[in-house]
Amino acid sequence: MQGESDMKKIIACVVAAAIVLLMLNALNVSPAHVSADSIFVDDEETASEIDQEALFQELFAPDSVIDIAVDISKEQLSDLQADLEYYRQKYSRSSVYRICDNVTFTINGKKYVIDDVGIRLKGTSSRANFFNDILGIYNLVNFRLCFNCTFEDTGDYGLQTREWPDKEEKKKRQKRTFATMKTIELKWNIMADNTYVRNQYVQDIFADYGVPVQKCTLCTLRLGGCKLGIYRLFEPIDEGFIHRYFPKEDWGGDLYKVRCTRFSPATYSLGNTYGIASKKDSDEYNFDLKTNLDKSKHASMKNMLNVINKPNATKEDFDSVMDMDELARVLAINFAVGNQDDMRTNYNNHYLYFRRSDGKAVFIPYDNELVLGDTYVWSPSESAMTEDSPYFEYNIRFDAPQEATMIRQTVLKGGYFTDLYSGYLLDIAQSKWFTLNNYLKYYRIAKKNYGDKLISKYSFLSTLNKNIEFSMEGGEKYNGNMSIDEYMEKMKANILENVSVD
Repeated sequence: MQGESDMKKIIACVVAAAIVLLMLNALNVSPAHVSADSIFVDDEETASEIDQEALFQELFAPDSVIDIAVDISKEQLSDLQADLEYYRQKYSRSSVYRICDNVTFTINGKKYVIDDVGIRLKGTSSRANFFNDILGIYNLVNFRLCFNCTFEDTGDYGLQTREWPDKEEKKKRQKRTFATMKTIELKWNIMADNTYVRNQYVQDIFADYGVPVQKCTLCTLRLGGCKLGIYRLFEPIDEGFIHRYFPKEDWGGDLYKVRCTRFSPATYSLGNTYGIASKKDSDEYNFDLKTNLDKSKHASMKNMLNVINKPNATKEDFDSVMDMDELARVLAINFAVGNQDDMRTNYNNHYLYFRRSDGKAVFIPYDNELVLGDTYVWSPSESAMTEDSPYFEYNIRFDAPQEATMIRQTVLKGGYFTDLYSGYLLDIAQSKWFTLNNYLKYYRIAKKNYGDKLISKYSFLSTLNKNIEFSMEGGEKYNGNMSIDEYMEKMKANILENVSVD
């Protein structure tokens, strides 16, 4: 009799649940549906009243203090971990966004709360196991937050799949931004930089020389109630980035993320691959298209590769398909800051954008972490490049001759644009960017705002063997990195001794 009674209770619960779902459907409301564009400022819903451009400028202001609190369930964190493991077996990276209940940005004391935000892991070698049900979060990893996710039926969300019966509401969500951005990147201090501002400083050097580059600032991050310490916050490189840093006549071109794949490095050879990487499969390309996904025929990419790889390509050929002045600036800065993981040293870590007005390729540096004497993770150059020739003809990582045609024939000795590259090197080495006092401005602001927000090095596996305290010193105590003043002194001497303009 007891079993029969229990069965009646179960049936009653199922019937009740079905009635609730029918009522919700009758009202045209999804049980998982939330407001499309809600952003709350100090508990008041004011999404339409926020000056998003002003908020962007405040977010990335040098002295702003930022805290990000991500409200997410253990179940969603477990799904993030499962995504990592599943796609790793497929030699791929998960692009599935898991669901955060809300994200709170506290910017200089003012709170902004965004409901229903997507989160996923990002990076290549930096992706690592980070969560289990017993320990919780036990490793630091990089994240991307997405403000316009719709969480529709892709087979990933189960009962939490979103329904959008109102098409206008769906459009609102797809257009939702925070501080003008649809997504943001959050990266931890994987390079064990005790100054915490090497990356930010290099971004600003690029910007000062007119190179389009991401804005970067520091913040503190809490995830599911767990304090993760100091992170770096970046704007995304996407269509919004193009609109911000390029004139209107250049909008609408093809944007590619350029990477060294597990099959081949991005040497800009005719054998390099280009296309649209699948979000589900393990395919990957040296040039992964990020805009114009429905209409691009890769015409600009095909033309550029054909032109620079033809026998006896001339100076005019290169200049017809690439902004060579901009490339000279990028390569000069990368050498001056000792970047050991860029397009020249590792055939990696940049975006390529084809301007709509003239079809020329523009280079956008990315992941500028292994710089200014930071050698913690790896250092293919034993001197952090301070003893390498500015005209080195080999690839540092692969210890082999330089394969990239657009470097080999342009900025090395006897190249078409060597003098242009050399001039920028000399200018950078003698600029404010190679003075310790200028760097100290960045460091002192960071330490003042975040010096008391460090976590214990014993909090996570990824920080156990690191010294994570703020310091301008270098050496073995500080993760084996060079001090900034030592790096600047050595690299400046290297450039002034070995660079000349005919």
